[in-house]
Amino acid sequence: MNRSSQTSAIILALKPLGENNSLVTLLTPAEGLVYATLYGGPKSKLRSLVAQWNSGLIWLYDNSEKKQIKITDFDVKNYHYSFRQNLFKMYAASLAAELAIKTRCAGSNEECFKLISGFFDGMELCNEEQSQVALLRFLWRFLDLLGLQPLCHDCFECNKSFLTSEFAPYSISYYNGMDNSFICPECAENINESSSMIPLKTASLQYLAAVTYLKPAEARKIAISKESYDEIKQLVFFLIENSVEQKLNSIETGIGIL
Repeated sequence: MNRSSQTSAIILALKPLGENNSLVTLLTPAEGLVYATLYGGPKSKLRSLVAQWNSGLIWLYDNSEKKQIKITDFDVKNYHYSFRQNLFKMYAASLAAELAIKTRCAGSNEECFKLISGFFDGMELCNEEQSQVALLRFLWRFLDLLGLQPLCHDCFECNKSFLTSEFAPYSISYYNGMDNSFICPECAENINESSSMIPLKTASLQYLAAVTYLKPAEARKIAISKESYDEIKQLVFFLIENSVEQKLNSIETGIGIL
């Protein structure tokens, strides 16, 4: 990073630093996570701009002698006001931020920035119900970013496709935690450790396949039943917590909201 620079950024978190200053966690496309200091009291104009969830173009000054990065200006493009008015959106945004921080952008700064930026901007335009489904799509795509998204188009054991008419939407398939894979009912009968399996209707797998292979704009148009939503939510929350090998504060504190 040059001594003075500018970059696109999303404000993920702020922590008090002394009486009037804040330590700000930024998500940027090139550097990933950047920790910068924001100077100024409550009446500071810059302080009012550098608020959690805001995104835009930020100016930074790197003081190598003090080993400190200072925020000098911020041109906000998206304020995401609805996150402060809707509990679900607030917790969903917190979960996305927590994942970025704990996985260090899943090892892919630019892709992580694109994913979270798209998720935040999309939620701002959606109601709560639409945002709930958007969170499932985000988590499923984040698993792909981590390299931990299980293949969902065919059976891991026998290679039968879940996308053909052979599998009716109401038939049951299974997520097998032993192999991080999906298997058909016939192959599931040969698995001894049934406790590692999570059942899903084929319609739920087909929805995940659509999210995987279609463009985001196309995937958003696909309807999802309440039953599929509940099944996919159980699965992706389980997978995402397993991926970081620890409980996620946003999920723990957001029980009943997320």
